Amino acid sequence: MEMMRLPAFVAALAIVDLSGVAAVAPASPQQQRSAGAIAGRVTFAGTPPAPTAVTQDGGSQQVLYVSRSGGLRYAVVFLPDSQGSGRPPEKPATMNQRNFIFEPQVLAVRAGQVVRFTNDDPASHNVRSRDANAANTFSLNTASGYVGPDVHRFASTPAGHPIELSCDIHPWMAAWVYVFDHDHFAMTDAHGSFRIENVPPGRYQIAVRQPSGRLAKDLAVDVRAGETAPLNVRFTPSDIGMPSR
Repeated sequence: MEMMRLPAFVAALAIVDLSGVAAVAPASPQQQRSAGAIAGRVTFAGTPPAPTAVTQDGGSQQVLYVSRSGGLRYAVVFLPDSQGSGRPPEKPATMNQRNFIFEPQVLAVRAGQVVRFTNDDPASHNVRSRDANAANTFSLNTASGYVGPDVHRFASTPAGHPIELSCDIHPWMAAWVYVFDHDHFAMTDAHGSFRIENVPPGRYQIAVRQPSGRLAKDLAVDVRAGETAPLNVRFTPSDIGMPSR
């Protein structure tokens, strides 16, 4: 499945004049003490797309994971103009294959961070990665009974472009990896909540992306020292850019 270019939608509640938007430089310890944060919730209002059938066991793969209160899981919130700082986490991130779907559906990691690929199914899988950067393109064997896990270290991608993962054996399986060379990003949880720490004071453009539904919004946010800037983002079915399968 070929990745489409994500459209940028500007939310009505945002200040759309992004002139003077700051680039986020690495913060010194003193700057971290005077930094702020960005926190809020990403929601989806309306009927989400129908799940994709999992023909292997009669289950299904959700296109969008939406809680009863409308919280949108697996949305990535990040500052596109942030600059790299520090080393990637030593703790690996994990992408599992269970019930013939990828779990989680979306990962957000630092460039160079180890990503483990595991298989909990009683069946063979593989993991195929497609990206314009050869460093992010591979095929890993995660066959049933294979003593793994397989690991990969991704290179950062421009402008928050996600790397798509698939399984050649089970074509409905799809997942995405966002790779950043900085720490100013977060993934929404099961309630749609997120928080980005250690943001120096200033006005920034912030991006919200959910790749399975091709959901995208760009907003402006003002961060003040020692304060948490609230940011609530609402998607509706009209924002979906999902291709037909």
